[in-house]
Amino acid sequence: MDEKIESEVEKNIRVLCVEDNDDDFKIIQHSLKKNMKAPVQVERVSNWRDGLSLARDKKFDVVLLDYLLPDMNGLEILDLIKKENLKIPVIMLTGGGDEHVAVDAMKGGVSDYITKDDLNSEKLSESITRIVDLTKFLNQWDTTGFTQLPGFSKKRDTFTIIANTLRASVNGISKTRLVYKTNLNFKSIKKYLVFLINNDFLSTYEVGGKKIFKTTEKGLLMLKQLREIKEHFD
Repeated sequence: MDEKIESEVEKNIRVLCVEDNDDDFKIIQHSLKKNMKAPVQVERVSNWRDGLSLARDKKFDVVLLDYLLPDMNGLEILDLIKKENLKIPVIMLTGGGDEHVAVDAMKGGVSDYITKDDLNSEKLSESITRIVDLTKFLNQWDTTGFTQLPGFSKKRDTFTIIANTLRASVNGISKTRLVYKTNLNFKSIKKYLVFLINNDFLSTYEVGGKKIFKTTEKGLLMLKQLREIKEHFD
């Protein structure tokens, strides 16, 4: 195996967990140990003041953020993350039935949300893996066109969804049609739409009160490079 690729594969995923409940944190630790395929290094704090200090000083791949903390709630923290211009993906941990919180969190720029009822399932590890893959993907795309992206074939499913979403949206498309075209459900595709919109690969406009998604020039360029990458690895 190429030395550069090997070092990338073996690199720990660094997680900042902002959680004040000891029992919930133990569940998170157990879940990641059981379900994560890549090695994970977790640092835990119980309030955002300490979390902000760590986020400023250290490089994390993702933040697990409890919605209800002693000093402030998750939506307030998302605003602070934006003001601090911290380029770090956030997964919000919410209580069961807090769908309105989850919707507001997605609008606020959170990368994903997980209910605490699902902490011990594979959903948490799947979310972390997907978000870290997407972040690496964007970093490679911005710097080298990701033509040397390690392990591309292993990430084909995620990239196929991205490519299909961008391809279907070239001429503008509604969410309902997009769900049909990509063979995803509404909850799953929302995560990709938020991610692509936040990174300027998709734009939105309204027609007759219906939201339409359209691939941007940046998205068209990425779609072109995805095709080239697919040909390179096939």
